[in-house]
Amino acid sequence: MSRGSSERASLVRTPPYTSYRTFRTFIDDLREQGLPSRVDRSVLTRFSGVVGTQLVHALRFLGLVDGAGRPTQALADLVRAEDEGRWAEALGDLLRKEYAPVFAIDLETATPSHFNEAFRRAFPAADAVVQKCVTFFLYAAGEAGVKVSGRVLKGRKPRSLAPRRKRFAPKVPPPLAATPAEPRPEPPRADDRKPSEFLLTHLEPKEMDAEQLTAVWTLLKYFRARGL
Repeated sequence: MSRGSSERASLVRTPPYTSYRTFRTFIDDLREQGLPSRVDRSVLTRFSGVVGTQLVHALRFLGLVDGAGRPTQALADLVRAEDEGRWAEALGDLLRKEYAPVFAIDLETATPSHFNEAFRRAFPAADAVVQKCVTFFLYAAGEAGVKVSGRVLKGRKPRSLAPRRKRFAPKVPPPLAATPAEPRPEPPRADDRKPSEFLLTHLEPKEMDAEQLTAVWTLLKYFRARGL
């Protein structure tokens, strides 16, 4: 590591722990707007105060701005590399320079414990902060084409930075209204039937004697004669 890098590392020992997406957004802004005279809050208006502070910290660690926030040649080269289609190569060179202690091990074959030991030894910090630092590094390494052991990536493999496509739930056509069944004709109520019909409904000739049958037939004749 160069003397300048060593001095920066001694001043800013903690690697970037902001979101890598924030870093990429900032680089894209510089491509569109150009490099400012210095990186301060007036340039970082799209980021919250905390995120902006973390971003400046990341830029300083990576040697992209100096102590006063002025862009370095490294930042100009990185932005130009994006325009020239050399982003992965330029980013990889930057990572190898600023994360030199981590690249001292074989990242392609490193075990999770070996990787964590090397990272924590080089950049000691609180566990929660180290986890964020590692996440930033793995995202950056992935974009730079750095080969990292699948064992290290397992369980925390960086997701794609491509914009998420909004998923729409498939439209389900409303259920067809059931064809109403034809109403069954209701049996005639007792009140709606003629007396003769009602009488015949309850007539059981086999259970009646001759006198009862004679009386019923007489009554039926009476009903029918009156149209009942």
